[in-house]
Amino acid sequence: MSENREKPHWKGKHYSFFQNTECEYFPCHRIADPDCFSCLFCYCPLYMLGPRCGGNFRYTEKGIKDCTNCLIPHLPENYGRITGKFKEIAAAMQQSEASQANGDDRQGSKTISRIVMMACTERGFETMRGAASALKDLFPDTEILQTGRCAHVSGFEDGPKLSEATAKWFHEADALIFIAATGIAVRCIAPFAQDKFRDPAVLVVDENGKFVISLMSGHAGGANRLCGLLAEAMGAQPVITTATDGRGMFAVDVFASENDLQISDRTIAKKISARILAGEIQTIFFDKEFGTRPDCGTALESYGKGIRRTEDRADANIIVSFRSEKNDRREALYLIPQAVTLGIGCRKGIPSEAVQKAVHQILQTSGVFPQAVSGIASIDLKKDEAGLRAFAEKWNLPLTFYTSEELLRAPGTFRSSDFVRRVTGVDCVCERSAVRLAMDSTGSEGGRAPCILVEKQSLDGVTAALALLTESRKPENRK
Repeated sequence: MSENREKPHWKGKHYSFFQNTECEYFPCHRIADPDCFSCLFCYCPLYMLGPRCGGNFRYTEKGIKDCTNCLIPHLPENYGRITGKFKEIAAAMQQSEASQANGDDRQGSKTISRIVMMACTERGFETMRGAASALKDLFPDTEILQTGRCAHVSGFEDGPKLSEATAKWFHEADALIFIAATGIAVRCIAPFAQDKFRDPAVLVVDENGKFVISLMSGHAGGANRLCGLLAEAMGAQPVITTATDGRGMFAVDVFASENDLQISDRTIAKKISARILAGEIQTIFFDKEFGTRPDCGTALESYGKGIRRTEDRADANIIVSFRSEKNDRREALYLIPQAVTLGIGCRKGIPSEAVQKAVHQILQTSGVFPQAVSGIASIDLKKDEAGLRAFAEKWNLPLTFYTSEELLRAPGTFRSSDFVRRVTGVDCVCERSAVRLAMDSTGSEGGRAPCILVEKQSLDGVTAALALLTESRKPENRK
């Protein structure tokens, strides 16, 4: 093969190299030969990939990614390296957009499905085995992994260093537990810690098993709760330093997490916590259509001081509801239950953009939060509709299909269409789908039936309806 054929197709092409010597910051990075400095990727596209970018970066004390010593986007030979990452970047952007569209910061609803435990001494591994056994009893359905390196522990002689294990699992685990010194744990997680609503819960257990420390993501990540449970199971002393916990105050994120509610606005949540810590009493209102769950208000005392229930929604600082209303306080914080199901009907070959537009319309006109939607349903004739599936995937919502016979068993009165009946065998797809999914979600078949919350709306070949879950999981009282 000739040398020319071995060369990348873009090498030497004008579109793969650009230099702006008139830029006030040129060259913005130190380089031996400024003539080879490319300005094409002035702002590195790989930045958003975080630790997966592969560059020479560090995180500052404030959690900012500092790329001062990285030249990847500015060297001509890296053009293909960067463009080759565009699919990964697009996937990351799509995931981020889906999270925002679905309100999927998911604050307060974080579940623990994988715990990674790490140790580096012989005594530490012994304590880790006992702690892992205790956690398995507490969380029988949770994956619990043990890792680390110690020359004196069989099977772990060549295991990863704690820093290596942290790099591997930080973004893949729901909780990290270090059986080591707190300083070691801090140094290991420092390059990756960014956001308490997305970072995993981080705990530290001393190698003697006397103390369990909630180090990071105490409320939103569930570290405080996990700390208390593990300490009790091990007969250890829990160490929790969060201000609201230390003073026995109401913590918004703990209440939200333990009642499967999602927080509407982090900034407002912080302000409310600050007021509670300052001694102000905050009021909380439970939507009358909150199914069987208003009784979680009777357990408010177990969540600490600083909160009082009110029956006047317009007076509430905190509103537990799946929708907003015009008389709500301007800076009210919403705690949102997944209490709504979405039924969709559509014409053949509908694009995902049309589905999304119709769903946005029904949510906006009804005031229902996107975070309140628990799932999507339609008739099985639509199971091959790529646009419908793409929409569900983008919003990160489960998509369920029902036969016409199953939809006909959905109880209630629906807006019928003879045309829809002739084509599908059922008089209304979207309303019946929403009700049927709500029925299956709550196990209410034969009992109290779910009801239509918002009747069928049509837009550009898409019909949509919302149903309200009349029954749902009741929150357990805290121990």
